[in-house]
Order: sequence, then C-alpha cells, then structure tokens
Amino acid sequence: MTDTRALTGQGVEAPHAKTITSVADELSADIAEGLAQEEAEARLVEAGPNRIQEDPGPTRAQLLARQFKDVLVLVLLAAALISGFLLGDWLEAGVIAAIVIVNAAIGFTQEAKAADAAAGLRRLSSPVAKVLRSSIEYQIPTETIVPGDVVIIETGDRIFADARLIEVSRLQTDESELTGESTPVHKSTAPVPVDSVIGDRTSMVFSGTAVAAGRATALVTATGAETEIGHIAEMLGEQEPPTPLERELAHVGRRLGILAGIVALVVLGFGLVQGRPLESMFLLAVALAVAAIPEGLPAVVGVTLGRGVQTMARRNAIVRKMPAVEALGAVTVICTDKTGTLTRNQIRVQEVRVEDDVVTDLAAAVPDPRLEMFSSLALLCNNARKTDEGWRGDPTEIALARAAGSLADPVWLSTNWPRVDEFPFESERKRMSTVHGSDDGYLLATKGAPEVIVPRCLRVESADGPVMLADDHRSHWLNAAEDMAARGLRTLALAYRNLESQPGNPTEAEEDLVLVALVGMSDEIRPEARPSVEEAEQAGIDVVMITGDHEVTASAIARELGLLEDREVMSGQALHSADDEELSDRVGQVGVYARVDPADKVRIVKAWQSQGGIVAMTGDGINDAPALRIADVGVGMGSGTDVARDASDIVLADDNFATIVAAVRGGRTIFSNIRKVIAFLLAANVSEVMVVFVGFLVFSSLGDPLLATQILWVNLVTDGLPAVALGFDPPDHRVMQRPPSRRKSLLSHRSQLTIAVRGALLAVIVLAAFGYGVARDLPWETTRTLGFTTLVFVQLTYVYALRVSESGWRDGLGGNPLLLGAVLASAALQCLVVATPLGNTLFSTQPLSPELWLLSVGLALLAALVIIAASALLPWLDHED
Repeated sequence: MTDTRALTGQGVEAPHAKTITSVADELSADIAEGLAQEEAEARLVEAGPNRIQEDPGPTRAQLLARQFKDVLVLVLLAAALISGFLLGDWLEAGVIAAIVIVNAAIGFTQEAKAADAAAGLRRLSSPVAKVLRSSIEYQIPTETIVPGDVVIIETGDRIFADARLIEVSRLQTDESELTGESTPVHKSTAPVPVDSVIGDRTSMVFSGTAVAAGRATALVTATGAETEIGHIAEMLGEQEPPTPLERELAHVGRRLGILAGIVALVVLGFGLVQGRPLESMFLLAVALAVAAIPEGLPAVVGVTLGRGVQTMARRNAIVRKMPAVEALGAVTVICTDKTGTLTRNQIRVQEVRVEDDVVTDLAAAVPDPRLEMFSSLALLCNNARKTDEGWRGDPTEIALARAAGSLADPVWLSTNWPRVDEFPFESERKRMSTVHGSDDGYLLATKGAPEVIVPRCLRVESADGPVMLADDHRSHWLNAAEDMAARGLRTLALAYRNLESQPGNPTEAEEDLVLVALVGMSDEIRPEARPSVEEAEQAGIDVVMITGDHEVTASAIARELGLLEDREVMSGQALHSADDEELSDRVGQVGVYARVDPADKVRIVKAWQSQGGIVAMTGDGINDAPALRIADVGVGMGSGTDVARDASDIVLADDNFATIVAAVRGGRTIFSNIRKVIAFLLAANVSEVMVVFVGFLVFSSLGDPLLATQILWVNLVTDGLPAVALGFDPPDHRVMQRPPSRRKSLLSHRSQLTIAVRGALLAVIVLAAFGYGVARDLPWETTRTLGFTTLVFVQLTYVYALRVSESGWRDGLGGNPLLLGAVLASAALQCLVVATPLGNTLFSTQPLSPELWLLSVGLALLAALVIIAASALLPWLDHED
C-alpha cells in the first residue's frame, strides 16, 4: 500500500519543480494507464473525498434545540411553570407545555425535511471529471478523484484537483479565482523553479480553475483541503449569503414580530386596567404574540421549495442557485441554442461532395482516392474518442468519425500520422486544425465553415491529385454549400496542406490549403420542440433561437418550429453592424439570430433587458459563460462545459428545450405555492390577532375572548399540516396560460394589503359568532367555544377559498388529496377538543349543540364564499400581479 502521506498530497513536495516521471514515482502512479480501479478505491478510503470541507449544517440535536431558542417560546414555558408552581394550575401548565412541545416537534420535522432536501439538491448537481483508469477513460464524480489519478481536461472544463501536467496541446487556463489575474496562463510540461509563485507554476493545473483553451492530461497531486484553493477556503470559512427569498421572509418576520409585540402589550395593559390577574393576562399576551408570528413559515417554505426543486430535478432540470426559482416564474424571453436543444443532437452525415460528385452512402461507395482523403482528414482532425460506453465528444466530430470509419483505419492513421499539435476550434475562427508528423514531413488537417475554409484554398483535390482552384470554381463550391444549407443541412469543409516543418502560427499555416470535400449533416428536430415552443408562447414567453448555423439552415428549422411568424432573421453580420440602441429597438422583432458568435449573446440579453424583459439564456460553451451570468436565468447544458454549468442557475440534464419550458412551469408552480403558503399563514395569523384584540375591546366585560391554551391550539392545528400540504399543490391547468409576473417579489405592498383585508374578513366572521352567542344570551364559556371553533373552521375553509381564488373552482377544490386529509384531520382534532370531556377539561371548552355546530360550519363556509367573491369582484384584492 502507498504511503498515506503521498495519498494526501503531502508526500509530493513542489511537484511543479520535478519531472513528471519523478512525481509519478512518488505517487506510485502509472501515467500511461492510470490507476487500477481497486487501487483508486483504496486510496479514496485513505485520502478521503475530494472536496473542501463544507459547513455540515446543524445536527438533528441542534435543529431540535433551535425550536426552543425563540424568546417568546421560552417566556411561554416560564409562564407555564409559574402557573404550575406558583398558582397551582398544573392542568393549564401541562396543556401549554404540551402544545409548545408538539409545535417544536412539527417545526423540527419541517426543518429536517428542508435540510434533507437541500442536501439532496447538492448531490444532484455534483460534477464529474474524466479520468484514465486501467487504460480506459471513465467519467466519475469529482469527489472520488484521488492522488495518482490521470485526469483528462479539455476546453471549457472545470479543474477539480491540483495536478502535474503530463501532456499538453496549446493549454491555457483561467486562474483568476485563485490568483486574481484575469489573463489566461499558457501551460507546458517543463518543470519550473521550486520557489515559483502559484501564477508562475506553468507545469501545474489547480483546483477551482478552468480550461480556457486546449487539451491536456495531468497527474493528480493533491485533492480536497490539500489543494491550493482548499488552503484558502480553510482560512476564509465563508458562509453563503441568504437568498432574496430568505431575506424577504426575515423582513416579514421582523415586521410581524414588532406588530405582535405591540398588540400583546396593548392587550396586557387593557386587561390590567380592567383589574384582571397579572399572571393570566401575561400568559394570554405571550400566547397571542406566539400565535401572531408564523415561526414555522421559513421551514414550510423550505420544504415547499425543496420538494418542488427535486420534482424539477427528476424532470432533468437541476437547480443550482435557489434565487433562479424566484426568477423562473417571471421569465418573458427564452433565448435558446438550436443544436441539441431544439434538435436531437444526433448528427449524421447525409452527403459528402467531392468535386462534382455527391456520395450519400460512404459504406457502399466504390474506392475513390478523394473519399479516402476525406475520411483520413475527418479522423485526423477530430477529438472524438471511443470509450467503453461508446463515442464521446462533440456530436459533429462523432458523426464524422462514424462516417469516415468505413473507409479509413483510425489506428493506422494515429500510428503513422501521430498528432503533434492542434489549433483548436474557436468561435471567432470558425475552424479547427491539427498537425501530424511523419518521416515525410508534416500534414495540416483543417475543418470548418465553408465560407471560412474555401477562400483559404488554393487548390482542390481531384481523382488525380490536387489541381488549381479557379475563382469561378471557388464560387461553385460556395454555392454548393449554400444549396446544402437551404435543404436544412449543416455544412463543413475539409482541407489539408503538406508542410516541411511544424507550424507555430495558425494564421500562416491555414493558408494555401487543398480543398477536399464538403460535408452535409442533419440533426433532426425533437418531436416535443414544436409543442413546447407553442406552450411557451401561450404563456406569454417569447422564444428566440440563437445559432452559429448558416442563415438559410436556421430559417428552415425556425419555420418548422413556428419561430418566424411575424418575426425576422438577423444575421451575425447585421447584428455586428447594429449599435446597441438599434438592436434594442429591433430585438422584439427578431425570432432567429443566425451565424452569430457566443459573445453576441451578451448583447442580445442586454437588449431584451433594456426593454424590460426577464431573460432565460441557454449555453454550453466556455464563451457562453458571460451571457449565462448576466441573464436573469442562466440555463446550462448537461453535456456542455464545466465553465458554462458553473455560470448557470439551472442545468438541463437532457439538453432539451422542452425541459426549459417544464422548468418555467415548475418555477411558476413553486412560486405560486410559496405565495399561497405565505398568504394562508399570514392571513390566518392576522385573523387571530384581530379576533383577540377586537374581542377584548367589545366583549371585555364578559370575559377573555380566547384563552392562552386555545390561541396556541389554533396556531397548532391550522399552521401545521394544512400549511405544509398547501405547499404540495400540483400546477393548475392555467399555470402556463397566464402572462409572466413582471416582478419577482413575493410580498408587494398590494400583497400585504390583500393579506390584511382577507385576515380582517375572516376575523369579522369569527366575531359574528361571538356576537350571536351574546345576542342569544348564551353562557360566556359556550360563546367562547363557539368563537374558538369558528376560528379554526374559518381558517381551514380559507385554504380552499385561497386556492379557488387563484386557480378556479376545478383546480381549487381538488387535485391535492394531501391537503384534504390535512384539513379533515385538523377539523377532527377540533371536534375532539369541543365534544369530549377530556377536551373540555384541557381547553376549557363547552359541548356545542347541533344548532351551534351547524352555525360554526355555516360561518366557515360563508367566510370562504366571501373571500372568493371579494377576489372576483375586486380584482385588486389578489396577491398575484
């Protein structure tokens, strides 16, 4: 077994200053084949997971203790002890203590579920890395990387461990997160002086940085806390700031706390002025303050949010940043890529044009030196790899490799023409070249956009070898590419050049090429794309396609998707010639942007935002990261680069446009459910406070309108199960038929007014029950029981009144069996409190006659109808904008 110090990276001192062979020997690693799987598993046990130590969050014991840290709860428990020990009223003390404990148990359960949901979401978004083990490439969770692993990194990848470079191909890394320097660092395999600072350790790559360009293999020397960024993280120990939702809930809680304190003090003072006992009034005031503050609101919202986001994750939309859920419901524009998002990303070569011959089936083609040259170039200028799980890499390159494999032997090519250099594809260059060496010299293989490659060609490959390419013949090739694009084919040109020496400058090397072939490829539109586009537009969301494809190809696909009805296509050239003001004026008229660079996405996002749009932008490449960051909702592709995923708020595991629309639907549903939970809890608590406060003013001569135990009981049975169940509401049938909300705030001033008015309406109905008892000259204990029961029933029917007001009768009354069960259970508990001797004793209630039961139920139904009618007749009385 390897020395444990080496496993944790401590056994390799200054790996940047040593040769790769020396570092590999110290780590007992094989840089050619990688670790064996058994050895990697053993090292993982000894070295531990490759992650920086995170705050594990509160333990279950801490969560339980948190339920009793609130000052009002502690005061309530103290008051219960005073009632028992000093006043001898052990029954009331026991009831109060029991209710507080049950409330704590419910709060503990809800917070534990919220914590578990958050942990589950972190696991869902766990990244992966490519490693070589026993000569086979695997994709593994980054947490399982160990010292001695050989990792494979490419443009756009995020690096998750410190590693010594083995082989590089024009590698540049962005180390700004580690060093603060924004300029990409050029890497090599040569050792550097031992006293080099991190920014000068060009033989190393570091965890937390990103690959800006090129490719490499590297030997892992440190993981987790032993990495350079791990050392920094240990010193900082920062916690994530609260989300806008958490800040808003905290703000609401503070305001309610102040209001509750004022009301409690007024009630206390009013009771003392009337000469009531200090102990009972103090207990009542504290109970009223506890009932007025929805302590469980953050936990209930957390459960609602966590469950909703996990539902989205099961549908392939993984939320990485919680504020994105708040923005999803407000999205007015979706800017989407074409390839792999609106299409299947299963590209196939449909035709190959060599001179004037078009071949549609390479496997059945007769021997032809031109096709053989095409196949050789298609395999040489290609980074697709065949692994144990099939082909991996860019879909276009996979399609080329599969097509060319029937005419050329990739093993023979790689052996006789090994790659010595690469000029990687860049969106600005629109081409890629590889350099291959042999005893006869060097071969430059190039592929890229026809309008870029053809003008660089001096000759064309014929059956008898290269011949001069006249200007009119060059136009003929470009016209052929236009024709292929008009038929919806994605086109590439392949060319080559023989060189005497290895080139160092791609601009000079990629000239005087020999044109070999045009390739036409197709990518079938996803069958669910058109219905999803229609659903988005029905929801008031503009769908815009952004692609690097030719304008003709993009137009053909856009028409099939219905994106060009009353809208136009803007080319990259037209986009570049338009200034920001002109683009802002035209942005609403453009349905497709064709032949544009990823950098252009930033201008498109800003143009929409300048018009008040809330933009969701998709992206998968490293150059997409700026647009993903500035968009209101950045949507990364699961198959994209690590940099793009890191910059995203949401990642689509299946790269499917339909999943974006489903995520918007899920975001709207989550946001709506959270709003309903808040509206329910706050209006219910407002009604309780108003009933007690107004009851004291009106009925003080008869007695307390509610006792402390009764107030706490109402808080328990209405704020518990019904609130949680309400957060599990399914989406109603109109969720994607409404226009997007123009704001992201949960509680606008109108929302707060709506909650206050609804709470007041509920309180009026409950006070009417008290008035009925007084008018009928019923005993005050019976009147109070009637009001107490009506208050519970009114809040339970309000749950359904709220749903009907927002979703209509069909969805408002059904669709959530969990809520129905919660309401019936709470109602049954209230019946037991009133109708059983034990309940009468514990809560000082009196049995009600059938007439009074019917009255209580009738008033509760009336309250629901009043809320529904008020929402229908007074449109402003609605917390939705």
